[in-house]
Amino acid sequence: MDAGADALSRLPLPVVVIGAAAGAERSCATTTLTYVSYAPPRVAVPLASGSRTRALVVESGAFVVSVLAAAHAEVAVLAASSADGKADDPVFATEDDGAPSVTGAAAVLRCEVREIVELDSASLVIATVRDARSGDARPIVRFERRYRELGAVVNVSEEAAYPL
Repeated sequence: MDAGADALSRLPLPVVVIGAAAGAERSCATTTLTYVSYAPPRVAVPLASGSRTRALVVESGAFVVSVLAAAHAEVAVLAASSADGKADDPVFATEDDGAPSVTGAAAVLRCEVREIVELDSASLVIATVRDARSGDARPIVRFERRYRELGAVVNVSEEAAYPL
């Protein structure tokens, strides 16, 4: 690995599965996301340029984000694979639009594509969150090329005035 990739591996990022559907076709992929704006609520996710999931996101103009919990680490591995029919595994529920979401996820966001920025080998998909629900599980993060649970709260004298 190069120094840039090593430095990026030290950014703790949420582990998510993106689910998309168009017609009877469904797919999912493991990735990460970040929020772009708070009002309106927007997120950005990178998707491999040639992936089936990306193609379905483009075709449908929508996708579902499942924020994974520790119990879903193997789901992250499954969704990252190129296995046919992975979105039909029993761990996935089917949303109203046919897109797969992870049962028991820490959170599920239903998103509408706002813009797609084409990069070298990936597409950065920027989307507006149209609906969201939260579960009881705590999310996991990807840090130093491993899945990790969140640690203890760090107490400070006064919390910063971030919107989230």
